[in-house]
Amino acid sequence: MIAAEAAEHRIVSKLLSEETVTLVALSTLRREAELAGLPLTEILLERDLISDADTAQIFADLAGLRFLDLSRRNPSHAWALTLPENIARRKHCLLFGEVSGQLVAAIADSVDPSVQAAVTSRFERPVQFVVSPRYQITEAINDIYGSARQKGARLRSLPPVSQSVETTSDTGLNMIEQFDSIIDEAVDRRASDIHLEQEDDRMRVRLRIDGRLIEVRAYPPETAAPLLSRVKVLATMDITERRQPQDGRFSHRSFDQEIDVRVAVIPTDRGERATLRLLSQDRSRLTLEHLGMGTEIRQAFERLIHRPHGIILLTGPTGSGKSTTLYAALQCINSVDKHIITIEDPVEYHMGGINQVAVDAEFGVSFAVALRSILRHDPDVIMVGEIRDEETAHLALEASLTGHLVFATLHTNSAVGAVTRLLDMGSEPYLVASALIGVMAQRLVRKICINCRRPYEPNETERRIMGIPPDRTGAELFRGAGCSRCLRSGYYDRVGVYEYVPFDSSLSQLVMQKAATEDMEAHATEHGAITLRDDAYGKVREGLTTLEEALRVTRLEGIV
Repeated sequence: MIAAEAAEHRIVSKLLSEETVTLVALSTLRREAELAGLPLTEILLERDLISDADTAQIFADLAGLRFLDLSRRNPSHAWALTLPENIARRKHCLLFGEVSGQLVAAIADSVDPSVQAAVTSRFERPVQFVVSPRYQITEAINDIYGSARQKGARLRSLPPVSQSVETTSDTGLNMIEQFDSIIDEAVDRRASDIHLEQEDDRMRVRLRIDGRLIEVRAYPPETAAPLLSRVKVLATMDITERRQPQDGRFSHRSFDQEIDVRVAVIPTDRGERATLRLLSQDRSRLTLEHLGMGTEIRQAFERLIHRPHGIILLTGPTGSGKSTTLYAALQCINSVDKHIITIEDPVEYHMGGINQVAVDAEFGVSFAVALRSILRHDPDVIMVGEIRDEETAHLALEASLTGHLVFATLHTNSAVGAVTRLLDMGSEPYLVASALIGVMAQRLVRKICINCRRPYEPNETERRIMGIPPDRTGAELFRGAGCSRCLRSGYYDRVGVYEYVPFDSSLSQLVMQKAATEDMEAHATEHGAITLRDDAYGKVREGLTTLEEALRVTRLEGIV
């Protein structure tokens, strides 16, 4: 078996020779890998600096194994299903078939000895291993095991709707396996949410991947009750209550990582439905560098969050990544000499060294009540998950003027729009002008899949939007052609788009005068503010996202 160091050395040499990374960037990535406790190769794959296909080819060469492109060969469903799905998913391996009395298994990692051991221990016959790209193996697993479930495989003995999931041990174990498999697939596909929904003729499972919902499974309708009962049991809900909404949470270990699952169940006209929010406890992604901020915005934001006092606002719609940015900022300034307290609804990530308070309406703990209380606990930094009312806004502004650094979020479309929102809530202009030191708005755009990214020549409209002269030759934009890795969408993962507005004395004066939002935005732009449009177009030029995505999230339809 080859050493992991040999594979890493080959990969690094390839990236340096192709000038994909610099030595300085590589040093930073190594430190990040060490802090996260992950191999450098995993970080490089996560950052799309090397493709799954190239990695698999290198692993195959160094291990002396054959490289197999699964897009050119069809694995045997019958043989594949003899390997338990949880092993196939956790170890990224697929039992491909039988050749001359030997079993053939495709694996993504020839370095980890536990992968081959997990397969050979299941069979009393020789196993020949080949190396295939991880995304191809995952796609085949989704297709083979998913098809088996849709045909009712191993579901024929499920109990009637009226029975509990725990009625019989066989059924209970079966439903546990099915539900664990759903979560594992969601984690494997990088889903943020799982939707379990009852239809007239089926129980469907949808995943939200990179902000878009896709249907991945369908079960017979009689499986709905036991499946939802399993969810309720894990989330410590009342399994007999089917008329009232319920909330809960539980932890699940998937692919060697701990997943915090937030659950919401609500009755509908077709029966109950459940939404599960998946929150990885992996802290390696909670860094400002990982969020995709441009150098200029990141440096400005880092200077801002190291200020001793004042209020910093993050704005954007639900699901735009505000909480992730706040956690990354707190991680950046978290130190033994700072007392940091947060107020959240709910607490999404538990962070060492930071005191986190959860809003609990049932017991009268609102943002305002919690904020009023924690001010008596001598904090240096306060994070308010969301400013929703006049009292919370007033307390947050006052706290920022009495020696505290305050982070908070607002649901507004633009950075300057946060000022208007505070004034509409009843905040005094002088208080806003004195306390506010910076606002950042953000959105999330889908990244072009690096595996199928292709250049193309922009048309006349695209040239006009991007400011490319009509006579300029060689101009290129990028888009994804669609492949199995990105589920044929052309996109893989998401990256932030940011708008940053620093509040200087002249802008504060406009706040005091209750100037119109348009006037404040014009002033901010003239004095160095970076707009969502600027940042989005920059990411289009870099080939990180498409112009369509930039237009979608920044709402620039009027330009086209």
